[in-house]
Amino acid sequence: MTTIQVYRNRRNSNKYIEVHNDGHYHNSLKQYLYWERNVVTGEPLPKPVKNITGDRRLHRWRKANLKELLEDYEPVTA
Repeated sequence: MTTIQVYRNRRNSNKYIEVHNDGHYHNSLKQYLYWERNVVTGEPLPKPVKNITGDRRLHRWRKANLKELLEDYEPVTA
């Protein structure tokens, strides 16, 4: 069963990473930007915008590389 965990960047609060773990050794990532407010005016958007960066595919990462990447991120709790 695949588990999905979401992390937020510590320096940019609009930048997120989804880590998909298949229960074995494979970790796949998807990076996106999530906007709830208008960047220019600061007003709340009627509907939040999720911009997926890159080629919109999940890419596998080795555990050591993933740990290094996640040093800049903190887990998001719902």
